[in-house]
Amino acid sequence: MIAQTHCIACGRKFVTPIFSVTGKLCRDCVKQGMFRKKIIITGITRMNQGHVCVSGVDPDTWRFVRPVFSSGLDRDFVMDGTTQVVRHFNLVEIEFKGYSPSQEYHTEDWLINESFAPKFIKHLSDTEIINVLNKMSVNNLNQALEPKDKSLFILKAQRIVRVWHEQWEKFKVRMTFIDQAGNLFDKIPVTDLLTLAFVRYQLSKGNNNYGNELMKAFNNNPFRYIRIGLTREFRGQHWKQITALITVPDMFDGKSFSEFENKIGGQA
Repeated sequence: MIAQTHCIACGRKFVTPIFSVTGKLCRDCVKQGMFRKKIIITGITRMNQGHVCVSGVDPDTWRFVRPVFSSGLDRDFVMDGTTQVVRHFNLVEIEFKGYSPSQEYHTEDWLINESFAPKFIKHLSDTEIINVLNKMSVNNLNQALEPKDKSLFILKAQRIVRVWHEQWEKFKVRMTFIDQAGNLFDKIPVTDLLTLAFVRYQLSKGNNNYGNELMKAFNNNPFRYIRIGLTREFRGQHWKQITALITVPDMFDGKSFSEFENKIGGQA
């Protein structure tokens, strides 16, 4: 249990702290129906059946938010025509129905109105991105996992050690990396749509040295972070996944996954 001092929806301070793992709403937020909030997007990942998982940071409460609805998010959710509206460090407005947390790890889930298309507000400047990273990042992933009160993390990284791709039932990328505390994480799958599309694009050009180039671009950057997400329980575990590679300046030069997919004519 953790002492919750503020409403996780509006950020209002409680008169008396409430002990909870999942977080609590104030009375006004419990009563209200659908409401709109602005979210800083930090993750867009590949799911099964062509769905995507979108998540980000609520700048009012500085908590992670994962917009969900029962049928799953289609790729159309992130697009406005041919423009990718939901992309890393865009501030977007989403309409929510209510808070729907799990009791362990996945405490970030919010049900959304699937009839309301995400509205683009702005793209954060590098200074604003660094501010988000400073507020939200952790140095030690193992330590951050211990409370079991969240499934999304922005991890400050020492370096990526190895990058490679595999082709089984679908195209996969894996990485081995070291966090700022010196912990080694081996063979972690990458579900970040941007990284997957970037690697496929490099391979389509015949660039088999993409791994070394990607590691150099990441490891030589002064601001280098790895976004980590945990899966739902599968075979008794919540598996780690890499849900974004974050650097300032951006190692992908501001490109989105849809731009790389358009170049190769297919989805990751």
